[in-house]
This record gives sequence, structure tokens and C-alpha cells, in this order.
Amino acid sequence: MPIHDLGYRAWKGRPTPALLRWCVIAENGIALAWQNRWLRRVALVAWLPMLYFGITFFAYEAYVEQWVGGQLGARGPWTEILRNFLPLPRDLLDRIFGDPLEARSRLWTMLLFLFFRFPQAGLLAVAVGLIAPPLIARDIRSRAFILYFSRPITRIEYVLGKASVIWAYSIWITTLPALALYVLAVLLSPSLSVVLDTWDLPLRVIGATAVLLVPTTCVALMLSSLVTETRYATFCWFTLWILGGVAFLLYQRLHGVFHGRGGGLLAETDTYWVLISLFDTLGRVQKWVFSVGEGTGMILPLFVYLVLVTAGSLAVVMWKVSSPMRA
Repeated sequence: MPIHDLGYRAWKGRPTPALLRWCVIAENGIALAWQNRWLRRVALVAWLPMLYFGITFFAYEAYVEQWVGGQLGARGPWTEILRNFLPLPRDLLDRIFGDPLEARSRLWTMLLFLFFRFPQAGLLAVAVGLIAPPLIARDIRSRAFILYFSRPITRIEYVLGKASVIWAYSIWITTLPALALYVLAVLLSPSLSVVLDTWDLPLRVIGATAVLLVPTTCVALMLSSLVTETRYATFCWFTLWILGGVAFLLYQRLHGVFHGRGGGLLAETDTYWVLISLFDTLGRVQKWVFSVGEGTGMILPLFVYLVLVTAGSLAVVMWKVSSPMRA
């Protein structure tokens, strides 16, 4: 069928505002990442640790309610449940059972830190390893840069759109479950006055999220920008996390053997050897954000280290992204 009208035709779509152009990249990236069934499983499993910590909060608040009512002492039925569920030092447990109202704020802070630090951070590392490697590597291999930058898109908007893909799933895996756990703990409390003692915890969760997301996103995008094959970036990402964590864990065990010091989830030693493990470095800074435990005396060097890692990784990403325009 011949086409007779070859003149100008008005475009009837709605243009995207300049400030939201990166959202188009983010939206498409999120949709493509969701096609990975392993990522969907990780996103589902990320909410399961809430069951364990939710039971802990419920047991503790039941203990508090009965303790306030004078129905039990330090050896009530809830005591053994709490001792089995709480991975905390003995001195803190003694304080909890001695005066649970006074120890409530510190206990809530530690439980949220442990929830945010161990199950969620590990799942986040897996999720980022599934999301980040193809984000830039795929564009380099397919020469999609030609399509991206033939449109009015800047390098910052491109990188921001790619980073937002990681942030979206990271918030779903770490921040939202932590905030939901806090809300659940408030609802399980005998009185809403507990909010006055723990109002700062949502802010600490958001601060710990920023500490975790910004460096990991920049490092992951840097690895993706340096290769054209996704599997190489994936291998480098998991190698960075696993080997660094194992190396520092071995150092801690040897240090404990030679110096006769015990270990634990909150017992850590200030040492620059922590810099070999990105996981433990982020954990130290997050521990400072939550104000729990000991061993945060060298927080300034750790902050400087993370800033340098973030800035260096971002510089590499920007340089690689601009390479097609220099050719």
C-alpha cells in the first residue's frame, strides 16, 4: 500500500523533563535486572531474617511487659529464650535481665545493627554481583554508547541511571527490611512510648545504608566499566569480597591466638589490616553509625579510605564512559 503523506508529522508523545532523563535508564535497568531469577530469589530471601529478629524482639518485649508487671524476675521463662536468641556479650545480657527498660534502647540498636550488618550485607553482596557486572560492560560490548550519547544525555546522568539500578535493589534488600523490623518492634512493644527511646534508629539505618551503598556501587560500576565480558566483572566482584573477608578473618584468628583475646560479633580490634577487607571496613563504619560495641577509635582513617575508594572508582567510571566521545 503506497504512502502518499510524506510531509511533517507532529510527535504526540510527552518529553521527559531534563532533570529526570536518568530515570529512563534506571527504569529500563531495573526491569532488565528483574529478569534474573536468582536476583528475584535473593530479593525474597532478604526478608526472611526478619522472622528470626522479629521473634527476638517479641520475646524481649514480652519479657519487659512481664518484668514491669512484677510477674517474673531475672530467671523467668523468657530468660532462656533470650539467652539462646541474643548473640550478645554476657555483660550486656546481665544488664538486660537486671533492668530491661534501661537496656532497651541499646538492645534495639544492637539487634538492628546485627540484622543490617550480617544477613543483609551478605545478601547485598550477592545481589550487587548479579546486577552490576552487565550494567556498563554490556553497553561497551554492544556499542550502546552510540545510542545513549546520540541523545541529550550527559555522563553524570548515564552513571546516575546505572547506579540507581543498584540502589533500588539495595534499598529493597537492606533498608526497607530494617525499617520494617523497627516498625514491627514498635508494634510489639507494650507502649508506644518506646519511640521516645528509639526515635534515632531509623536515622541510623539510613546513615548505615548510605555508608554501604555509595562505595559498593562505585566499586561495582568500576569493575563493570573495565571489562567487556560480564563474567570477568562478576568474578572480580566476588573475589574482592570473599578473599578480603577471609584474609582479615584469618588475621583476627591469628591475632586472637597469639594475644589471647576472645572474639565475637561485636568484639573487634582497631588495626589497619581491616583495610584489606571491604566488608569489614564498611562494617566498622556502620558500627560507628549505630554507636555499638568497641573498636571504633580509627573511624577517621576508615572514612578517608572509603572516600578515596569511592572517588577513585567514580573517576575510572567517568573516564571509561567518556571514552567513546574521545574516539
